[in-house]
Amino acid sequence: MLMTANGAVKAKLSKADKVQLGKLEATNVPVAVQKVDEKSYGVGVDGLLGMSFLSRFEVQMAGGFIEVHTRRAKQ
Repeated sequence: MLMTANGAVKAKLSKADKVQLGKLEATNVPVAVQKVDEKSYGVGVDGLLGMSFLSRFEVQMAGGFIEVHTRRAKQ
């Protein structure tokens, strides 16, 4: 059982060898797989990107947009 913003849901935990978002790519990403129908996330949406993926990148949210970029090298 996982706790989400919409309450508790059943899911199986696994790991994806690779998750790709456009040109961005992460390997060995922990994932939660739910049995859902097309109404679960909205028509045309297969799932959600969680922090196990997004925390590897720089994420900016402003003005109704979300931008995801590779992290800049620390100087």
